Amino acid sequence: MGRNQNDLIPRAGRGGSVSTIFPSQRSITRRITTTLLAAIILGFTVIAGLALPATPAFAAGDVDDFEIASFHADYTLGRDAEGRSTLTTIEHIVAVFPEYDQNRGLIRDIPRDYLGHDTDLQVLSVTNERGAPRTFTTEPYGDFLAVTMAVPEGQFVHGEQHYVIEYTQRDVTHFFADTGVDEFYWDVNGTEWAQPFGSISASVTLSPELESSLTGAASCYLGVFGSTQTCELQRTGTGFTAEANDLGPRENMSFALAFTAGTFAQAPEPVAPPQHFLQQVPLMLWAGAASFIAAIATFGTALVRGRGAKTGRAIIAQYEPPHDVSVAVSAQLLKQKRQTMTATLLDFAVRRKLRLLHHAETNQYGIAALDNTGLDSAESRTYARLFTGKNGSTAASVAPHTVFWFERTSTRLGDAAADLTRRASAEVTKRGLMKRANGTAIVVVIVLFLLALALPVLHTIIFGDALLMTVLLAVGINLLVWLIIGAAFALGVQRRLTPEGALVRDHLQGLREYIRLAEADRIRMLQSASGAEVDANLVVKVYERLLPYAVLFGFEKEWQGELARYYRESTPDWVYDSGGNTFSHALPIALFAQSVNSSPVTRTQYSGSGSGGSFSSSMGGSSGGGISGGGGGGGGGRGI
Repeated sequence: MGRNQNDLIPRAGRGGSVSTIFPSQRSITRRITTTLLAAIILGFTVIAGLALPATPAFAAGDVDDFEIASFHADYTLGRDAEGRSTLTTIEHIVAVFPEYDQNRGLIRDIPRDYLGHDTDLQVLSVTNERGAPRTFTTEPYGDFLAVTMAVPEGQFVHGEQHYVIEYTQRDVTHFFADTGVDEFYWDVNGTEWAQPFGSISASVTLSPELESSLTGAASCYLGVFGSTQTCELQRTGTGFTAEANDLGPRENMSFALAFTAGTFAQAPEPVAPPQHFLQQVPLMLWAGAASFIAAIATFGTALVRGRGAKTGRAIIAQYEPPHDVSVAVSAQLLKQKRQTMTATLLDFAVRRKLRLLHHAETNQYGIAALDNTGLDSAESRTYARLFTGKNGSTAASVAPHTVFWFERTSTRLGDAAADLTRRASAEVTKRGLMKRANGTAIVVVIVLFLLALALPVLHTIIFGDALLMTVLLAVGINLLVWLIIGAAFALGVQRRLTPEGALVRDHLQGLREYIRLAEADRIRMLQSASGAEVDANLVVKVYERLLPYAVLFGFEKEWQGELARYYRESTPDWVYDSGGNTFSHALPIALFAQSVNSSPVTRTQYSGSGSGGSFSSSMGGSSGGGISGGGGGGGGGRGI
């Protein structure tokens, strides 16, 4: 530290001999040996650490075995001089720990950001119910700030313990385009608790200047993440209150208050800090960095070009799916593997092979078998695995009206989805729609990575800066090894479209263009193709057939809205809702997809636990269309 670029170049002695500018051969050998030995030792240390088995997040599996008797939150919502929202929160958490020595205290995980921006979270104090300070520490934990409230090591807490946490935030409101208003959409306790709650309550106090901006729309939601169960939100003289009793683990309360658009200023875009260290990097290290960047650029170019062949043709709107190409294969070509099962279930449904079920009272989804004929071999296996849970059987083994409800703890749906995705991936290669990339790019990337490492070594030999190079090589050897392995793996497993695959991909993009057309243009296109007047039945048939593909393109909400215009007072025969709701409310496809995609998969090995992340919905909730866990705030907690 404190050395400029010229200080890194050894100067000649008084005699000006060459030997004082360049190190002797013995000195060079000694420096290289010292540098490489230090790098290798540190490298083995890092690799050995990576080879150790993952340690679970909790040393004891029972530290979360306690209850939350009550969770109350007081929110004071205001507006600062810049028009941005401010929030002061006081949480009163009453935890009931066992009487034996198990817990030292509680950890509260509070989300640090909201919809992509930082909320400037500041914890002001932690006390007990009498106002006496409690010892606490804070540290980042994934997307959260972990507030640890614990007694010293070797001590334990027992019975009922009160934790009163006060913290402030800003930019906690958001303008939602779907509701057209500013909303304070907030989770109270959050969905990341493993404990049951005796009661949850919240009170919101509004600063006086905000009262006149309320629109009157306000909603409350209760349950696990994604639940649409509502709760009562009471209006008070200064704000709102809500409460609920007997909630289970991972159940949460959320509320949404609507304000006139423009009530709050939006959070400013973050500004990157200026960088001043660049001029301090020696020229030889710049060369190494250039090789490293060139390797990354080559890697990126290979990935982009690896997408495969292009037809060179203009994309033409299409209203019929490609012939003899399943929805699952289409998902592979469009790189939408996550939506494979959702799109396949909708495809089965609109073809009347099964019926989609929604139990309104429990907000549970399921399927019922209808017609098991007319399925190809891959579809038949998927159909059978869904209803029987067995791998290798066919649709013929499924009796009509067999029902399968999606259970949160069952892996049947998740395993079927994983199997379907694997089979579709194999099929695109088998049918010649995609192929593996060649290995030229792998060789170029590896050579450039090695050059990036060799240039710092050359810098050490010439200038003798062994200390700096020890650090660079120790980190660089490990980093480059993993980068080379990663590049070789990524380019080696990458598949690219063949000319045949590009034709199918263009056809699918044509479906996307048709879905994006205005209603009148879609009708005009159908009429031009049929040569006759287009009736509503034909439109519904075409729109239903494209629904699975709308999911792959991310247009499921808009396309369901188009279909709903033809099912104003009813639901299609491939949907059943126990509440008798119309199509849009009987089966909200976005929530249905969420249920399918969140299904657990059988795992053969414990993978450790991580800090997770927070979720905030991009859609408003004040008008009744929200979900539990869709707001800001919330988070979770755990024992220690």
